[in-house]
Amino acid sequence: MIKHSENYLNNGTAYIPVDESPLSKDDLENLNKFCLEVDKEFIEIGDAGESNHLLVGRFMTDIEKPEKVNNNFSEKVIKILSSTKVINFIKKICNCNDEIFIRRVQYNEITENCFVGYHLDKDSNPDYLAAIVLQLGVNFNGGLYRVYNKFNKKNYIDYKPNYGSLLISDCEYPHEVTKVESGKRGSLVFFVSKNNGKNPRNKKN
Repeated sequence: MIKHSENYLNNGTAYIPVDESPLSKDDLENLNKFCLEVDKEFIEIGDAGESNHLLVGRFMTDIEKPEKVNNNFSEKVIKILSSTKVINFIKKICNCNDEIFIRRVQYNEITENCFVGYHLDKDSNPDYLAAIVLQLGVNFNGGLYRVYNKFNKKNYIDYKPNYGSLLISDCEYPHEVTKVESGKRGSLVFFVSKNNGKNPRNKKN
């Protein structure tokens, strides 16, 4: 746990292998099932304004404030992700003693020649603390999770996540998902914050 916290602090991202994840085998199987079955839309412009090319299935949005999307799976997905064991695990990695809330949850499906463009999550919501990426893809090439040094964008670290692993990423660090060369890269992504109210990005003066 200390190693993961240090990686998060020093590199902006902690990689958690499946055998160290707070999610059980049943959790993974259920989340994977819900993500495969949820309705998806093709996205070319992301929430932070970046260029994208992927399918997205939404469980919770955060345009004005956190709102569950009206589908059959949102309650089930959010119940698993907001469990005490998961939230406490995230807080330990992020060295956070305050209460945190899930604000946005979505499934990203990236197929051959598709990608997620370079962006900063805080451009979607300045209050975002961390993004948590649960890898659900198995057989794919490319699709690296690339995290840039926030002080020198010429430097970056690439992560090739395995099934069931977690990436916990500081939302102050720019990142992207490189083009998938073959196969299908699926991931469940959710964002946590200390604020559970309105998205300050959309507050009027």
